[in-house]
Amino acid sequence: MYNYSINTTYLDIEDENQDTQYRKELLDAFNITEYRHETIMKAMKNIFNKYKNNKQIKEILITLTKNETTFPIELTQETAFMMLFSFQNFYFFHKALCNLERNLSINTELYDKIIKNLQKK
Repeated sequence: MYNYSINTTYLDIEDENQDTQYRKELLDAFNITEYRHETIMKAMKNIFNKYKNNKQIKEILITLTKNETTFPIELTQETAFMMLFSFQNFYFFHKALCNLERNLSINTELYDKIIKNLQKK
């Protein structure tokens, strides 16, 4: 089960501690204390299935996958969704999932930050 109550903070701290904090927050989000691939993949798949038809999520995935020079192969929507849990994306994307869980939509300011962050790649 995914933990929507944690706050992502890893980009707010000193560079040398960010990676460790990211890993801790990612594990906390998946309610595990050590990396368990199957647990994380199952939870990601459940979250994807829950939100895959959400208009904002669809637009985020389109933005992520439309840069053909970044990805030499075509990505499925589910694979692209999983990429949103990477170091460079998780900080804002977790907040977006929290918005969706509470309000059924991502607030405009956060949504714009996610799109802008994805367009930089």
